[in-house]
Amino acid sequence: MIAGPAALKLTLCIALTYWLLCVSAAAATRHVVLLFDERPELPGMAMLEAEFVRTLTSDSADRIEIYREAMDLSRFGSDTYRTHLRDFLRAKYADKKIDAAVAIISPALDFLLKHGDEIFPGAQIVFCGIDRRELGDRLLPSHIAGVFVKRQFSPSLEIALKIHPLTEHVVVVAGTSEFDRRLLDQAREELRSYEHRLHFSYLTSLPLTKLLDQLSRLPPQSVILFTTLFQDGAGETFVPHDVVERVSSIANAPVYGFLDQYLGRGIVGGSLYSVSAHGAEAAKLVSQVLAGTKPSGSLVVDVQTDLVQFDWRQLQRWGISKVSLPANAEIRFRAPNLWNQYRWYILIGLSALLAEAAIIAGLVVERYRRRAAERLSHLRTLEAIHLNRSATASALSGSVAHELGQPLTAIMNYAAAADVLLSRNPPDVPVLTKIMKEIQKSGGLSIQIISHLRNLLRRTDELEFNEFDFNEVVDAALDILRPEALRRGVPIVVLNHGPMAIRGNQVHLEQVILNLVLNAMDAVSSCPPDQRRVELCTSIRNEADLELSVLDTGPGIAEERLQNVFDTFYTTKKEGTGLGLSISRTIIQNHRGEIWAENGNESGAVFKFTLPLARPLAVGLEQK
Repeated sequence: MIAGPAALKLTLCIALTYWLLCVSAAAATRHVVLLFDERPELPGMAMLEAEFVRTLTSDSADRIEIYREAMDLSRFGSDTYRTHLRDFLRAKYADKKIDAAVAIISPALDFLLKHGDEIFPGAQIVFCGIDRRELGDRLLPSHIAGVFVKRQFSPSLEIALKIHPLTEHVVVVAGTSEFDRRLLDQAREELRSYEHRLHFSYLTSLPLTKLLDQLSRLPPQSVILFTTLFQDGAGETFVPHDVVERVSSIANAPVYGFLDQYLGRGIVGGSLYSVSAHGAEAAKLVSQVLAGTKPSGSLVVDVQTDLVQFDWRQLQRWGISKVSLPANAEIRFRAPNLWNQYRWYILIGLSALLAEAAIIAGLVVERYRRRAAERLSHLRTLEAIHLNRSATASALSGSVAHELGQPLTAIMNYAAAADVLLSRNPPDVPVLTKIMKEIQKSGGLSIQIISHLRNLLRRTDELEFNEFDFNEVVDAALDILRPEALRRGVPIVVLNHGPMAIRGNQVHLEQVILNLVLNAMDAVSSCPPDQRRVELCTSIRNEADLELSVLDTGPGIAEERLQNVFDTFYTTKKEGTGLGLSISRTIIQNHRGEIWAENGNESGAVFKFTLPLARPLAVGLEQK
């Protein structure tokens, strides 16, 4: 006895072998023969076969082995040939068990009905591609199954008449082979009901060259209906696909058909029978036969596979509007336009473009609002600066009036003296001349004082920047401040570095100096007269900026207040507005400079600001 692992291995091997035998038995090989009345490589036959094979092999659990046989009757159709073909096929399949023989098109079915039992004994016969009318009154044996196709010609003609309502002539093109004649007979029968209102011409007996010539010279208001043409009137064989293409290219009237395999070969369209769909239905029936699910007795089914289809290129060629087509029409071979090819890319691009446009529009609006706010802020700043200058002028008005009174008093005194000298006879001309010069000198001084006051009160509506020497601004500010400094007894010392060229607004920078010096004089007002002093110092910082320092000898600024002195409305004076230093900071920032305050090393406070130098002018001045 075998025990342990060896027994387990033996059991597994026996089970695996049994399973493989069951699978092999279950997956039996089925043999199917496709018998074509024509060559299987013809486009229509190839389409039918391809869909038949795909459907049959995908639906079957068994292995399917398919054989193809071509009768090629349009080229070899004699009785002798049929007899030899029977003997050849019988010998060929003598040792092969065929489960199903599929007759494609009626001549193949006729051949199998006559010789099928001899060639494929015991095989189930299935047909396809046959119109029910082709059987006539014949009864099918019980071992026959099939799929009927309903070939219709009148629906395509009806569509053509709706598209071309002025049609008077209908030309039917067909061949002379057995299959061509069968389809032509069906077409004649269907089209007979239209003969009372249309003139029909059946071109079937002409050689192809003469047929093409006649089709190129059809009368106006004509349409062409193409059936099949395997053989022309001269007995020469053709492939219908090639013929319909030549017919459509040379005809002076639109061509309509009934087979979908002609679409794309030159026909406009029509109600087209689909050979692919018919092949799929035939394969489903064969699957039932092979599976043994076919009911007893003959099984035949009718399948409707017509589709209304059109060729976009032919619609364009004949000027046919899409509006005139049936509502259920399918248009093929439409030239792919940009929208059809890249619809999603275009939609995404447009969405991105619209989003970008919306963002840009928002930014433009925001930019407009910001600029409007900047203009408004700029105007408010200019107004504040002007008010600050007016307040400065008001504070200095007493000193200015006192200083202006001196030259005016001198003028009055000189005028009185001149009046006395003029009363003498003769007048003392040399003395009068000297008096007039003194009067002019005092008048010039008065004009200078008034000019300084007018500059102080001058309003600027735009922040105009010019290039100038910064020392000119310092001198102009000190000219205005000198009377006030004398009145208060505060000496102002200027330590000048030399010429320093900058770009800026002279009036506004002059206002900054006035504010800082007046604050410094206020800071030393509580000091003893001999300790009052304000010092202005200009220097170069980092070789790119000038620096102005305003130092005073006052008590200085508390450390906790140094960070707040430039805040708007912040002040330590009873009469102060808290705007002077705030405005000074705004002016310096507009000039791309910095301003700050700190306490001196020994005493007092120091206010400093920097301004960028105008380098070319600064270099030139330094070279001098």
